Amino acid sequence: MTSVAPIRFGLIGVDSPHAPSFTRLFGNGSDGVVPGGTVTHAWKGEAASDFPLSLDRIDSFAAEVSGLGVTMCDSPEAVAEACDALLIVSSDARTHPRFFERVVRFGKPIYVDTRFAPTLAEARTMLAQAQASGTLVLAGSPKRFTPEFQEALSRGTGQSVSLEGPLPTQPGHPGLSWYGVHLVDLAVAALGAGPETVTVDAVRPGSPASATSVTVRWGDGRVVSLTGEAGWSAFTSGRIDTDRGCSEFSIEAGPPMLAGLLDGIVNSIRNGTPNVPLREILCIVAIVEAANKSLEAGAAIVAE
Repeated sequence: MTSVAPIRFGLIGVDSPHAPSFTRLFGNGSDGVVPGGTVTHAWKGEAASDFPLSLDRIDSFAAEVSGLGVTMCDSPEAVAEACDALLIVSSDARTHPRFFERVVRFGKPIYVDTRFAPTLAEARTMLAQAQASGTLVLAGSPKRFTPEFQEALSRGTGQSVSLEGPLPTQPGHPGLSWYGVHLVDLAVAALGAGPETVTVDAVRPGSPASATSVTVRWGDGRVVSLTGEAGWSAFTSGRIDTDRGCSEFSIEAGPPMLAGLLDGIVNSIRNGTPNVPLREILCIVAIVEAANKSLEAGAAIVAE
């Protein structure tokens, strides 16, 4: 039997811990935690001057990735030419549309890490560019693909969801734009994008210690409650009420949490199918955008 060659992945932007973590988990394509892929090339990316988390880490992560045997390139285009598929893992979501536009013309599968795009308009443009070039788009929070969450999903059709997790922010990523997107991703994974509008009602915290609460109502009456503190925590928990009872789960952040995502990416590329439905990608961005507007306005906002 002839073995299938591993998919050669290229990293676009390495200012996130996902860059070295993905590289280690894949290994050489056969000896890693996740078989079937290997990271061979990377482009360092461009750190924004107003984003310290990127500025402070980009050089050290680039050195770490290079030390793992990855060839560093001087442009995202050079990475795209050398690889079979691309992983846009830059931590600053504001760079995603621009980086995506530079490599989408190559027509190779592209995963855009967690925060797909800052706005719904940009997300729609990215998907239109992908359609024009025949590019397979991959997305999603790693939390969506964990066995803990997938087991909870398997217990019935979701009717309502309660989620709790950390909600820190970063410059240029207010409200749910930074870590809150993980909770939104889980909510949409549980209930689907839905054919109708979504109403978001967010409560601004009264003090730094207060929890932010967001209620998302689907047009058919299903509802999601999202809550979290501004401080960091490794744990995200939730309850999904289904037509067959309820199921609860807890997810701990860390490199092992990423394995399900990477395994799904490899399988999706092999099968030529998205790992997250495109309508769900747009729904996630729309809810985050609406929630942030609701936080600013102090009123319910319709996400379309």
